[in-house]
Amino acid sequence: MKFLKTSQFVPMKGEAWMYYECGDDMSVCRIVTHIPMTGETTLTPDPVVKVLFRPEMMLPSTEQEFSKHWALGEARKA
Repeated sequence: MKFLKTSQFVPMKGEAWMYYECGDDMSVCRIVTHIPMTGETTLTPDPVVKVLFRPEMMLPSTEQEFSKHWALGEARKA
C-alpha cells in the first residue's frame, strides 16, 4: 500500500487535507478528508475516483497518518 496526501482551500472552512490509501498500482482504495479548522472528517470507503490524477504532485503520507484520520472519522460517525 502507498499513502499520499494533498490539500485544497475551502472557503469559510480553511485548508482541507485529503489522504489517499492506494494499491501498489496507484489505484485508490479509500479516501479520508479532514478540515482541521472545523474538525470535519469525511470518510470515503469506496471512492468514485479509482486512479489519481498527477500523483507526482501529491505529498507522501504514512499509514499511521491515514489511520489516525480514518479512526477520527469512524469515532465521529458513532
